[in-house]
Amino acid sequence: MSVEENLKLIDRRVAAFNAHDLDRFVGLHANSVIAKVPNSPEPFKGRAAFREFVKGFYTAFPDLQLQKVRAFGQDDWVCGEFILIGTNKGPMPGPGGQMIPPTNKAMRLGDCTVFKIEGGEITELDAYWDLLGMMAQLGLMK
Repeated sequence: MSVEENLKLIDRRVAAFNAHDLDRFVGLHANSVIAKVPNSPEPFKGRAAFREFVKGFYTAFPDLQLQKVRAFGQDDWVCGEFILIGTNKGPMPGPGGQMIPPTNKAMRLGDCTVFKIEGGEITELDAYWDLLGMMAQLGLMK
């Protein structure tokens, strides 16, 4: 696929994410997707595991939205800069699997994600966001 087609895939991903259409969102990823995120010591492997991770974010932030700032690519790789915006109205998974009660506080969080796209599907993603800043915005840091 061309870089332009890969960038359009990222736009479809943002639209599905913002619609909270979990099936459509997760369906843009390969069955064997490997997703690395700052709040998990181990990567999520496979669509089912990644689906549960995203579902947890939707539960914790029912109004969660993703804004694309910019995206660019080379060959099978795309890098996107995003802003996540939401209010913590539901329980959120914390360290060791314990649940953190809702804080009812808003967050605005910068995110940069690097995607590998093969055959029209996202096969790998490495997301980088300021987890400490997120916790501070939610009032979980003193």
